[in-house]
Amino acid sequence: MVVVPHRPWRRLFFVLMLVVGVAASAFGGFMYGYYEAVLTQETVQAAEEELNQELTELRARNAELQREVTILDRSSVMDQRANEEVQETIRNLREQVVRLEQDIVYYRQVVSEETESSGLVIDQLNIQATFQPDRYRYKLVMRHKDTDGDVYLNGHVNVNVVGRLDGEQVVIPIRELSEDEEQLDIKLRFRLFQNIEGELALPAGFEPEQIHIAAISTSPANKSINKNFSWVVAGE
Repeated sequence: MVVVPHRPWRRLFFVLMLVVGVAASAFGGFMYGYYEAVLTQETVQAAEEELNQELTELRARNAELQREVTILDRSSVMDQRANEEVQETIRNLREQVVRLEQDIVYYRQVVSEETESSGLVIDQLNIQATFQPDRYRYKLVMRHKDTDGDVYLNGHVNVNVVGRLDGEQVVIPIRELSEDEEQLDIKLRFRLFQNIEGELALPAGFEPEQIHIAAISTSPANKSINKNFSWVVAGE
């Protein structure tokens, strides 16, 4: 028989030290992740503000050039070569405006992804022109954020095109513009992502301005998203 000293306080001391160490590590990891998220958001917001300022300046310059073209046309003093140079400058400015608007959409998406919770996410929206006037290809990608692909996300999404027709603002569901969509509430059921794509035809005289997306997930968690995207056609 061996007599062993009974020290219950030693085991309690080691357990307490282990709990304190785990808690300190978890708190340190949380503070580091929070600092990185805040730093990323501030950087992206600063870049977005700079792009917004540059976009405003380009739009003002674009409007100034448009006024110059009108004055020169009315006075009939601008020759063909000068006209081509001004039109080329306007086209270049318009391309810069489109690129800046796309950059702003991207930075807004980055900020949103840095701050929003897990679940249903609007990953991207692309509009492309076709060879037919007023006919476009669209592709909307919905994503299940922070998932390992084992759980299905269920819900629906509504897509509406906002613009002006005969001087009045109208909202047209994509179901009325595209033969590829039959339902007003487009069903969502996927693990990682789901593509919603097809072709849409705009009515004669309709001037699109925005695309409004309203999405709802019912499982594995309830979540709703409402976002407006500027009508930006890739390549124009």
